Amino acid sequence: MVGVHLSALSTLNYRNLAPGTLNFPAGVTGVYGENGAGKTNLLEAAYLALTGLTDVTRLEQLVQSGEREAYVRADVQQGGSLSIQEVGLGRGRRQLKVDGVRARAGDLPRGSAVWIRPEDSELVFGPPAGRRAYLDALLSRLSARYGQQLARYERTVSQRNAALKAGEDWAMHVWDDALVKLGTDIMSFRRRALTRLNELSCEANAALGSRKELTLTLTESTTPETYAADLASRRAEELARGSTVTGPHRDDLTLTLGEFPAGEYASRGEGRTVALALRRAELELLAERFGERPVLLIDDFTAELDPGRRAFLLNLAASVPQAIVTGTESVPGAALALHANGGRFTPEDHSTVEGARTKVGA
Repeated sequence: MVGVHLSALSTLNYRNLAPGTLNFPAGVTGVYGENGAGKTNLLEAAYLALTGLTDVTRLEQLVQSGEREAYVRADVQQGGSLSIQEVGLGRGRRQLKVDGVRARAGDLPRGSAVWIRPEDSELVFGPPAGRRAYLDALLSRLSARYGQQLARYERTVSQRNAALKAGEDWAMHVWDDALVKLGTDIMSFRRRALTRLNELSCEANAALGSRKELTLTLTESTTPETYAADLASRRAEELARGSTVTGPHRDDLTLTLGEFPAGEYASRGEGRTVALALRRAELELLAERFGERPVLLIDDFTAELDPGRRAFLLNLAASVPQAIVTGTESVPGAALALHANGGRFTPEDHSTVEGARTKVGA
């Protein structure tokens, strides 16, 4: 299967990265260096430029200290053509362009990258909100309609909560009708998608050497059939609390390892394995949906990993058309090895990677 190819990545004023352009070949690019050298920031910039997505709470966190704006650009080969994807960043502002034309995040190729991070263990051990965010982000990439319905649902919940806080019981039927319609669509899509996600996650977990079967299920606060009745039955509670307590925004993606909840009974190593299985499933689902394998970004391939899981990650990187892998030590089998130091990246042969400065928002 062909894949997305990040030909070049340009940055200006992005976190601690030196301004410039890096060219990436097909195969595995290994980036090694000490902690704080800019390796994670490089992957974050690549993921942002490829997908338009970031999970930072304030966009200004991405802008280099002392600067007001930042810029990232990805030269992307996909489907036999080259496109230029640009993201300009400022305080509370994100501007995207594709081939010089203003765009939204949904206009960027939705299956272009998967990012595996040590922090993914929080998908297992963290609160339901993190697992819900993982599921919603993945399904929004698989289906533009899901993303649109989810955004409408979240706005409706926010507006309904404002009405509840104001004690506007008389207006609830208006919000309830919209909430039930949107929420039912979301729950139905989640149920359909979970069948394949569960299969792929289970396969990946076994491939990682786990002797315990991984099962993914939805723990729902309501059902499409009973949603309207459940909202009505909890009206007094919601008015007292000033918030909507029933609906897909309160659901959880439950991870079961063997017979027990992974978040409560799994060891740290088992939890890391489950998290890797979820990311591998994400990679396969996106490839199935769009017919091209995403660019694989792997942050710190040595973190918390035993030799078996490390080998799994390196084999996964070698199996896709393009991967960028970081670590505190050099990456075995890399087609290109870059040494990271102070936000700069130098090939192992010590030749300098030159970067042309680019105007923010150009």
